[in-house]
Amino acid sequence: MNLLIAGAGGVLGRELVRQALARGDHVGALVLRRGELRVIEHPRLRIIEADVTRPAQLEGLCRGWQQVISCIGITRIKGRLTHEAVDYAGNLHLLEEALRSGVGLFGIISPAGTEEGRDQAPLLEAKHRFEQALRKSGMPWVIFRSGGFFPDLAEMKALAAKGPLYAIGRGDSRSTPIHIPDLAAIMLDEMGRRKNAVVEVGGPEDLTWRETCALCFEAQGLPVRIQSAPLGLCRLVLFLLRPFSYRYWAMGRLLLFMSTHDVCTPRRGTVRLRDYLASPQTA
Repeated sequence: MNLLIAGAGGVLGRELVRQALARGDHVGALVLRRGELRVIEHPRLRIIEADVTRPAQLEGLCRGWQQVISCIGITRIKGRLTHEAVDYAGNLHLLEEALRSGVGLFGIISPAGTEEGRDQAPLLEAKHRFEQALRKSGMPWVIFRSGGFFPDLAEMKALAAKGPLYAIGRGDSRSTPIHIPDLAAIMLDEMGRRKNAVVEVGGPEDLTWRETCALCFEAQGLPVRIQSAPLGLCRLVLFLLRPFSYRYWAMGRLLLFMSTHDVCTPRRGTVRLRDYLASPQTA
C-alpha cells in the first residue's frame, strides 16, 4: 500500500507512520516542518513538507498515493491560526488535491461528538463542515471519530501533583478515551476494508470527567481533590472572553460541550487509562 499520512508530526500521525511502516506500507509523511519526524527514519518513508493552508504548496503532492489519512487539525491554537483555516480549509485543500491525483480512499479523524456539537464549538463546527464536504466530494471516504487521547489526559496527571483539578458543572458526562497505538491500529485495519463509513472508536471503558481526574490523583499517590466550576459562571466567562481571545474562547467552548454531553464511542481499545497513567512514559 502507498499511504499518505497528513499531519504526521502529531502524536496520532507519528504512530500511524510507525505502524504503517511495520505493516510493509510505503508511507508519505506530510508535515509542516521536517523536524517533527526527526526520530523516524526508514527506506520506505518519504517526508513531505507543506503548509495545507497554502494550496499552491500541495500541487502534485498526492500523486502516486493510493490512500490518504488526514490527522490535520489544531488542538492548541497558536498565533492567528483558526479551526476554520486548518481543520476545515486545510483539509479541504488536501482533499481537492487528492481528487485531482486519483487517490482511491480518504480517511479523516474527528473528535467524538462532532455531529452533536457542530454548533457548540469552533473545532467541532470545522470538522463537521469538512466531513460534509468529504461525503459530497465523490471520493470514497472513511470518517473516524474517537474518544480523547491518553497523552492529552496525562497532562492532568502533572497538574494533579500541584493542586486540585476542576470539573465544569457536575463532571458526570461520560466519554471513552483511547490509547494512541490502539487507535492507530484500528484506523489502519479499517482503511483496508471500509468505504463510505463512519467508524467510532473508543478505549476499553467509559469514564466521567471526575473519574478521569481521580485516576490522575491515584497515579500520583495523592488524595482526590476536585473542585466544581458552576456552569452559569463558565458560560458568563466565555461570553466576556470572546472579544479578547479567540484562542481561549474556542478552547473553552469545546471543554464546555464535552463537560455537558455524553460522547461515548464503541469500546475497541485494550489499554486502560489507569494502566497508561501508571506507566513510566507518563512519569
